[in-house]
This record gives sequence, structure tokens and C-alpha cells, in this order.
Amino acid sequence: MTHPHKAMLDEFAYALGHLAPTAPKEIASQGRQRHTALSTNPESTVEQIHDALVTIGKQEFPYRKAYQEMIDKTSDARRVELVLEHLEPEVKNKVQHLLDSAVTLEALTKSSIFETDFTAEERYQIEDGILHADEHIKEELPATITKKQAEYDKLVKSWKDKQSKMQEKIEELRVLANKDPKWQAEILDKVKTLEEGWSVVERDPELLEIEKEIEYWTGTIAEDV
Repeated sequence: MTHPHKAMLDEFAYALGHLAPTAPKEIASQGRQRHTALSTNPESTVEQIHDALVTIGKQEFPYRKAYQEMIDKTSDARRVELVLEHLEPEVKNKVQHLLDSAVTLEALTKSSIFETDFTAEERYQIEDGILHADEHIKEELPATITKKQAEYDKLVKSWKDKQSKMQEKIEELRVLANKDPKWQAEILDKVKTLEEGWSVVERDPELLEIEKEIEYWTGTIAEDV
């Protein structure tokens, strides 16, 4: 029998399959246990699945953000190296000339030069080289992080601190919901949306966005007093 909330459970399974490879294995293990329990219980509610998805995503959040930041910090030079290795000599020389002029690979592929100065075959080589490079970088990153464990751990701590600050602000917004029954449902809906951002499958919450919501609703409630 198909679970009445199969689509949402599939979303949960997708999230579990896309956790940061550097996140503690306990997070994925706990997530799989909760997914199994919810999947095998036909009476599992949308709220229970939602809460499980957010809980696991929230635990994984600082590791994912630190992982992404490490990719950004270590991938640029390595990507160029791998792409150039992938290209035929003539194409490599053309690309290297532009890179020496301070043009990035991303800027190159989005520029008019990419269309006018490179043939379709050359463009394919470059684009295929970038895809090839990105795959290699992801494969190499766990070893890179192991070599730079202290730097990665520092990033995780930084993201945990940021996450705590964001959660404090979300709770501050939740408190505002109790100050005016007129806006309570709308504010709580916004809180729910922000908390969903902890999960892998939704857009990450941003501190500035939360602070703007607090400012807006504080002013709106004050106008009703």
C-alpha cells in the first residue's frame, strides 16, 4: 500500500541522499531510522515528516555550509588546472591567454567571446572540461578536508554559531506572534517557512532576512496598538 504522504517521504529520502559527505555519520543514521519509522507507519502525519526533515537538516546544516565553503576556497585553482589538462593544446593556449588576462572560467563561458572566438567543438571541450573538473574536485575534497581538518573544524564552529544566532532570531519572531492575535497565523507561517530552510531541500535561512521580518512585524504590531 502506498503511503498517503509518499511524495514528502521521497523528499526526505532525497535529502538523506544529499547530506554533506563530511557530516557525522550519526546524522544520516538517525535520519534513515526516522524515515523508516515514518514510511512504515501509514498514520504518519505531514507534520511528523516535516519535523523529521527539519530536525535532520538542522543537525547537518553547519557541516554542509562548511563543506560548501571549503569547496569554494579550494576549487578555483584546482578547477582551472583540471580544465586545462582536459583541453587540446590549441584550445588550452586560447583559454590560458584569457586566464592570464584575469578572466575567470565562469566569466569566459558567459561572455560574448566564448561564442565568437571559440568554435562549437571548442566550447564543448571547455564545458565538458568544467564538468569533468567539478566531478574530480568533489571526489578529492574529503581528502583535502582531512589535510585541512583544523580549518574545516573552524568553519563548522563558525556556522554553528551563525545557526544559533539565526535560531534565536526565529524564536524572537515566534514570540511576536503571541503579541497580536490578528497577525498570529501569518507570523507563525513565516516562522515555519524560515525553519524549513534548515532542511537540505529548501533555501537556507539568512540572518538578514529574519531580522527584516522581525523589524516588519514589530512595526506592524505597533501600528495596531
